[in-house]
Amino acid sequence: MLALSLGAGLGLLYDLLRPLRRRAGRAAPLFDVLFAALSAAAAFLFACAARDARLGLWELFAMLLGFLVWEWLFFSLWRKLSNWASWNCTKKD
Repeated sequence: MLALSLGAGLGLLYDLLRPLRRRAGRAAPLFDVLFAALSAAAAFLFACAARDARLGLWELFAMLLGFLVWEWLFFSLWRKLSNWASWNCTKKD
């Protein structure tokens, strides 16, 4: 469950970096490198917390599954809520 949560958290981080990537132009690959470095650091710290200080394949697959679940299921809800909030803030009386 922790690996699934970590993967979903990485999915959220990826979605938070997405607007910055779109506005960055030619510097967009730097945000990809930043995301990869943060993902590697998160996996490293997750592995350090394990009893034998290593990741098994099932933890990596669980993180990937958590990331994909975030992207496929929750991102659409996140996008709808953020669009509604931005529409609601810009609405004129």
